[in-house]
Amino acid sequence: MKKITLLCGQKNENFGEKLTYSQTIEIFKDKDVKIYLPTTLKEAFKAVFFSDAVIFAGRRMMENIDSLDIIGMALELEKPIFLFGVGLGEIRNKGLKRFSTILMSPLTEGFLTDYPSTRWARLWAGNRVKVGADLSHVYLLSHAKRGKNKFAVFSPRHNGALRMYEELKWLPAIDARIVVANKEDSKAAIEVSRHLKTEEIVIVSESTDVMEVVSNAKFVISERFHVSLTAESFGVPFIHVGRRAMRYFGKDFENNFSLPDEVEMALSFSKIGESAPSYYEKFNIRVKERYEEMLKGLDLFLLKI
Repeated sequence: MKKITLLCGQKNENFGEKLTYSQTIEIFKDKDVKIYLPTTLKEAFKAVFFSDAVIFAGRRMMENIDSLDIIGMALELEKPIFLFGVGLGEIRNKGLKRFSTILMSPLTEGFLTDYPSTRWARLWAGNRVKVGADLSHVYLLSHAKRGKNKFAVFSPRHNGALRMYEELKWLPAIDARIVVANKEDSKAAIEVSRHLKTEEIVIVSESTDVMEVVSNAKFVISERFHVSLTAESFGVPFIHVGRRAMRYFGKDFENNFSLPDEVEMALSFSKIGESAPSYYEKFNIRVKERYEEMLKGLDLFLLKI
């Protein structure tokens, strides 16, 4: 039986990792392979040594030094690497050389989650790397539901702008739920709750609770990519504060993004919901098509090793 070291957010440190892990495990439960799921760097190095290949699923490559170290070791040992819906993240000069080295290796192939990432990757990898889908998005689409328009949902980032807004004159009086998508956002969640003029505020952090509150939201204002992704998947009007997530969503959702400035925020809020449901539907169809291509690519990879 083939042995695979799988890096797929098994530490479950945040909302996005939990979604990615759940979807990845669902995929591999029917595969005839032995899976290693290391949770420490030491365990990972040991697993790679005894594995036939390494699969890196659904996280930002440039922002995960441990995973880069593990992939580097795998290449030194001439183990095949499969990128299974991986985000590139922010490209900086320091990481660019490392990333190009990984992609230039004939041992590396797979799927990245956004067009800018793939354009960079194809400079070195050619057709070995294609555009794929975010596995957390696939998980959300398979669990998508729409409840009642009960409340507003906010998802602040620990170093974001939402915690700095004090007046929120543009926001109507409405009950609120505040999502803590990452442990480090807890303090920001409390700060945002103090600025909201509402009688009921609930702070949630468990992934099932996050999905539940978003499904029942009237609208979502988020600084966390995976919370915005949940809103999009469930068909809930949303504003993502900041531009980074545009790398994944693209121009279809231009009205759904705001720069981190309260004037810009108010303007964006006045347009919330302008994206027709057909935009969501078309985008999600493309995601499902990319995901089917990813599954075919994964099966071919497993056959080759």
